[in-house]
Amino acid sequence: MSPSIAVADHPVTARLLRPLLGSLVTVRTASRTLRGTLLSCVKGSAWLVVDDADVVVHLDEIVSVRAT
Repeated sequence: MSPSIAVADHPVTARLLRPLLGSLVTVRTASRTLRGTLLSCVKGSAWLVVDDADVVVHLDEIVSVRAT
């Protein structure tokens, strides 16, 4: 089973995302869904590579994250 983080009432934190580092993930925000490799997560944001482009998502924008 792939690690998955479903968030409803709890904020996403870097600590929650760390087990997914280096994994292909699907990140859902209120306005978009991203599929890419999670490269880094720090206190306020997550860094992904999506189709050879760097994408930074603020943690407070993330609705859910799951390994794909």
